[in-house]
Amino acid sequence: MPKNRQLIIYLAIGIAALILGVALGHSMIGGSAASGERSTPVTAAPATPPPAIEHSIAASSKNSSDVAASTTTKKSLEEILKGPRSGLRTKELEEYVRNLAPADIGAALKQLRGMPDGSTRDLATGLMVAHWIETDPEGALKFAAQNHDFDYITSDVFQQLAGDDAQGALARAQAIADPNVRYQALRGVLSYMADSDPLGALALAGTLGSFPNNEPLSQMIYRQWSAVDPQAAAAQAVLNTTDQGWRSPVNQVLRNWATQDPLGAIAWTSAQTDPSAQAREIGQIVRQWSRDDMSAAANWINGLEPGTTRDAAASSLAFSLGGSDPAAALGWAQSISDPTARDNAIQRLSREIMYRNPSNGAAILQAAGIPQNQIPAPPNPNGGGGRRGRP
Repeated sequence: MPKNRQLIIYLAIGIAALILGVALGHSMIGGSAASGERSTPVTAAPATPPPAIEHSIAASSKNSSDVAASTTTKKSLEEILKGPRSGLRTKELEEYVRNLAPADIGAALKQLRGMPDGSTRDLATGLMVAHWIETDPEGALKFAAQNHDFDYITSDVFQQLAGDDAQGALARAQAIADPNVRYQALRGVLSYMADSDPLGALALAGTLGSFPNNEPLSQMIYRQWSAVDPQAAAAQAVLNTTDQGWRSPVNQVLRNWATQDPLGAIAWTSAQTDPSAQAREIGQIVRQWSRDDMSAAANWINGLEPGTTRDAAASSLAFSLGGSDPAAALGWAQSISDPTARDNAIQRLSREIMYRNPSNGAAILQAAGIPQNQIPAPPNPNGGGGRRGRP
């Protein structure tokens, strides 16, 4: 408003000067005609505003255009997500979230949950949660407690609270009555601690009780630690003998390590002394590696000499391929050199193939040379047979 008022004043001055100049010009001309004397002509004020006024008019016009453009181009969340992937879409998402009232974030998150998966949906979710935690953390906690599909928000809030006051956040988390909400709150506090003191976080996690329906708190810490220093995390995980099998802390570290440096993870586990543990750990690494880069994992296995390591890797790759390429999976299983390990892998893989392909699984197995008496019966369509266990 002050800029517009100033513009009006400038225009009024310009018009007044123009009128005055014309009037003076006529007066001088008239006086000269009456007296017969020559008069110096008076120059009229310019018909166009001075440069300063022109600049103000242009700026005002541009601002008006920008406001009009931003009003007309404002998009809904669904329109933004359906747009082409670009830096512009990210900016549109950021602006959308920035202008979203805290009271509306819960509904927007539910709307996102109903949209197709993808990196853009994940980005939008992350931006909304971060904005909510920054502007109304208590509202975010209340929403998470009432909507278990979004209970991870509790963890994010308490991670933020721990950054301000770790002891206070821990005491508040321990006082929560609902075990699921308490678990998420403790997870957030421990996640904050694990960034700077993973050993301290592990020690604390051991005192907080068990949560049977959730991932062990220690696994979360090992995974986070292994993303920063996998060797140190693996060395500590070896000392933890309470959990064994594929859920063990060592395997948790190795799976995460494999996403960053599979060959480094393999080198570490190959230096361990327990052959049975080596085979199991190699299998875990190859399984994760094959999900990220199937060709690289297969090429590495093909370069190995026959033996325990290759057998374990080939078996793991076979099960990774079982759902997408059963013929190739059977080929890898049949390449296992140890007869007992090969038969066990083929039997388990055959059950997997029959479960996933009840109508043509037998034909797939026959084409791979599996004897008829070794082909499992297809699962019972009425519920018999049950789903296979984890291979």
